[in-house]
Amino acid sequence: MRLRKSNQGKRFDSLLSFGLSDGEEQTSTQQERDSSDEEFVVDPQQQRVDQEEHDIDLQEPSDFESPDEKQSERRRKKKNRRSWAPNDAKPLGEVQPYPTESSQKWTRTYVGPIKRWTRLVVLLDYWFSDREDRREVFYYFMNMWWKYELLPPKLPQGSAQLQRAQNGWMPDNFILDLEDKFRRWYQRHLSIRTMSQHSTLIDRARAFRWFIPQAEGDMTVLLGHVSNQKEYRISQCESIPFSDSGVPIEDGDDHNIQNGGWVLDVGGIVLSMGWAPIKGPVDQLLAMAVTPYSDQAFYKNLDDAPKTSELKEGTIQIWKFEAEKGEKEVIRPARSSPKLVHALCFHWGRVGRMQWCPVPLTSEGHVALLAALCGDGKLRVIEVTRTPKSDSKGTFEELQQPMATIEPPREYTLEINCFTWINMNRVAVGLSDGSVALWSLSPCQQLHRHPIHSSPIMDIVSGYPSSPFLVATMPMGGVFTLTDLNRPTAEKTYHGNPVVSLQPNVVAWSDHLRGFASIWPTSFPGTSTISFVHSRVFPLSRHICTIEGQTMCLAFGTCHPFLLIGGLDGSVWILNVLRKVSSHRDKTHKLKLFQHEYCPLPPSNAANNNEERVLHRGACRILHGFLPQHNIHPLGMRVAKESRVKRSRGEKKAEKKRARKSEEEGIPDEQEEVDDDNFTMVPGPITIHEPLTRITAVSWNPNAEFSWWAAAAMGSGLVRVMDLGVEDTGEISGLRDEQAAPAEPEDNDVGEPEDNDVGEPDDGNQSLPSEEELGEESDDDIDMTTYE
Repeated sequence: MRLRKSNQGKRFDSLLSFGLSDGEEQTSTQQERDSSDEEFVVDPQQQRVDQEEHDIDLQEPSDFESPDEKQSERRRKKKNRRSWAPNDAKPLGEVQPYPTESSQKWTRTYVGPIKRWTRLVVLLDYWFSDREDRREVFYYFMNMWWKYELLPPKLPQGSAQLQRAQNGWMPDNFILDLEDKFRRWYQRHLSIRTMSQHSTLIDRARAFRWFIPQAEGDMTVLLGHVSNQKEYRISQCESIPFSDSGVPIEDGDDHNIQNGGWVLDVGGIVLSMGWAPIKGPVDQLLAMAVTPYSDQAFYKNLDDAPKTSELKEGTIQIWKFEAEKGEKEVIRPARSSPKLVHALCFHWGRVGRMQWCPVPLTSEGHVALLAALCGDGKLRVIEVTRTPKSDSKGTFEELQQPMATIEPPREYTLEINCFTWINMNRVAVGLSDGSVALWSLSPCQQLHRHPIHSSPIMDIVSGYPSSPFLVATMPMGGVFTLTDLNRPTAEKTYHGNPVVSLQPNVVAWSDHLRGFASIWPTSFPGTSTISFVHSRVFPLSRHICTIEGQTMCLAFGTCHPFLLIGGLDGSVWILNVLRKVSSHRDKTHKLKLFQHEYCPLPPSNAANNNEERVLHRGACRILHGFLPQHNIHPLGMRVAKESRVKRSRGEKKAEKKRARKSEEEGIPDEQEEVDDDNFTMVPGPITIHEPLTRITAVSWNPNAEFSWWAAAAMGSGLVRVMDLGVEDTGEISGLRDEQAAPAEPEDNDVGEPEDNDVGEPDDGNQSLPSEEELGEESDDDIDMTTYE
């Protein structure tokens, strides 16, 4: 008989004491040991091998635990509880040691206090531990957005919900203080600057001739319900309004039909776009960096393709979209067509990326800051001045000198690939050598530069406004990294799963959730996965969505937790990330807003068709009205369907056995599938679409009064501006105003409102349960249906 390895070296006599004297106890123990040894027949050779294995086990402790922790592991197993509960002996902010042993292969494994099945109450305490009122603030967010699974709600103007959605985790006076700081900073910049921005006004004809891309002819667009689509012709700078149901509005005099958005033709490929941050219920501005079709056209001979150095003319178009107040003081799109009110023209090359300064426009002077990454590799910050007179007529100006110019270090083949705003006076740029540089605008100088990756950085996003100096960087090849620019040499973490990214606009920040959404590697190239990583637990990712085709662009709402996704197949998706990450058990849905398809003209060499081809540049179709789809992980769907098929086969085999039918009369195993839809997630054929079918850019409106407006740019040159807000027939759940402010929470309590005048199905007492209410041994999640 052999002893177990775990029992070797143990002495059980020291665990028991019967009150004997020292001499009697020693004699009794020796007699028991001698009598017990007589019952064993020990092989000397086997005993030597066991002793050697025991010595090896003692000499090779695990990298994840110390010998002292091994002894306490047996006590933890007796409790039979999951490891989601935090250890009181270790603070939540302690960083777990990273495995350094080279023989270990699980370097992509996360070992930490937070798991994917961690309950929401514990998750909130860890994610937002820097806020004492974290539970009541998050409860506020749950009341505003939990029951809206697909589309964001329209919040009433001047309500407490609108202010909370705008501020997020920041104080109530954050926006006013920020505007005051911006005003004082701009006045100081005017007093100390050595070189001012210089530009000259040009006429519309010159701007369209040399700078603004011109489309050759008009385009055929198929719009309307899928069963009754109609053909429309649209030219550059023209638009087609459509209703809330997505059907084009043909009768402009019918005021019973409410406008739901526009389809605009900009005559080129939109590489980047963004809404201008403006305060108040005024007309909205959308800036777009448009490049001609010839820049991305297919050339059989690469020598015929235009060189980047030859493309000197660049432009940024600023379009105005008028708004009007509807019922319940909710702002809606107006019937008037969008107008090109401002065009910034220059000879610095094509604009690859552009971003507005996140600080809203000031009321005095109407000054905004716009950063543009030009084709010559330099980042330029431009002052945009607005006046009512210029908006009515349209302003076309040619820039000779910007407000500030950020140049890459003078090193060989070093370029700026991406950038992000930190605040009104700080900009972080990602360089082609994998480093990140922090620049100041006034005075214009580089503050520091820190190496992060070994490959070019393709995208960089900051955690503005709650964590502005936390920047997430996505390299061309490597790991997704989070760096604190306040202490870049010490505060840095990353996710161990390598990823390959060849384009920007695939990382987005949500200030309400305080985390990032980004693309994620998948095993099948026909689908694209998007995951969410929180800034406190960056190495732990959570799957939030999977779409067909590759992801081209992402956009998080500034005033809500809804995510827009643009795909290579021309589809635009939307989902509520707050509902997805709050619980891993509740089923969630995603919605395809529309599907864009482009068809170019067939090639023709006939001379008599040249004139017709010049007047027409292809056709496209926009489909809408899709049903919601279950938002689950493809692997989980496949495993569930395979298990269902196996269970069905077992039931059929048991039925055959009970009936004692012959094998010839039974159904063969190859035909025992339930239906043809059982293996839909198995990798299948990949569809290749036209290059101009893809979605090139998506953007949410950052202004609180228009936060449910969104824009999606298509490769064909069309831009779809949509009012996606859902009007609530009753009062929106949540706290109403200052009179219903939440009470101070007690220990292990969430803090419920004193007065809730919202018509909820329950008594309104729906705060998040505490640890004691859930029970120590309970492993159930919070029932999220109480928030619906």
